[in-house]
Amino acid sequence: MKLIDAHTHLGYWGHPFNVESNAEGLIALMDKFNVEKSLCSYLDNKVVEDAVKKYPDRIIGQVWEDPNQGQAAVDDMRHHIKDLGFRGLKLHPLINGFVANAPIVYPFMEEARSLNIPVFFHTGHPPYSLPWAVGELARDFPDVRIVMVHMGHGHAVYIQSAVETAKKLPNIYLETSGMPMHTKIKEVFDTIGEDRVMYGSDIPFHDPSVELQRMKVTGITDAQMQKLLHDNALSFC
Repeated sequence: MKLIDAHTHLGYWGHPFNVESNAEGLIALMDKFNVEKSLCSYLDNKVVEDAVKKYPDRIIGQVWEDPNQGQAAVDDMRHHIKDLGFRGLKLHPLINGFVANAPIVYPFMEEARSLNIPVFFHTGHPPYSLPWAVGELARDFPDVRIVMVHMGHGHAVYIQSAVETAKKLPNIYLETSGMPMHTKIKEVFDTIGEDRVMYGSDIPFHDPSVELQRMKVTGITDAQMQKLLHDNALSFC
C-alpha cells in the first residue's frame, strides 16, 4: 500500500528537541516506508520552498505563519499558496504563543476560506493549543477544513476532547502522530466516520516505524486502513 504522510517537518529544531531533517533525509524515509507524498512545514518557509522545488511530486508544502505578525504574515501566506503552490496553512499556537481562537487568528482563517485551503493546528498543550479552542474557531468557520494535528497529543483528556469536538463539527479532521492511544483511532472510525482521520509521522520528532506500528494494532478493517494511511489525506495534497 502506498502511504501519504500528513505531518512532516524539515530543518533543525533546537532545545529541547535537538532533531533535524533535510529534504534528502525525508525522501529516504519516505522511500523506506513506501510513502508517496508528505505534507511538510517548517518555521522557515524558505527551507520548504527549496524542498518542494526539488521534489515537487513528493513533498507538499504547508506555509507556516505566526499570527502575531499580523497582515504581513497573511500576505506571505497568500503568496505561498497562490504563487508557490503550497497546499495548506500550518499554525502552531504553542511555539508561536497564541490561543487558537484568538482574534489575531481570524484574518488567517478568512484568507484560508478565500483560498479554499485547509488549516493544520498543533493541538494538545495548554494553555494555547487545546482542542476546545480549536473547536470554537471551527464553529466560526464551518466552511474551512481544520486538522487537529496530534488529535490531542499525549493527554487522555485532550485526546478525548479532540474526538468529541470532531463528532460535533464536520469540518474538523484528526491526525494521529504522537497520539499514544491506538484505541482512539478505531473509536474515530466507529463513532465519527471513515473520512476524517489520517496518518502522520511528525518526522523528525517521531520515527515512522513507531507511528505505523500504532496504526497496525488499531483493529480497523483493511478498507479503513487504506483510508487512514492514504485516501483521507489525498485531498490535502
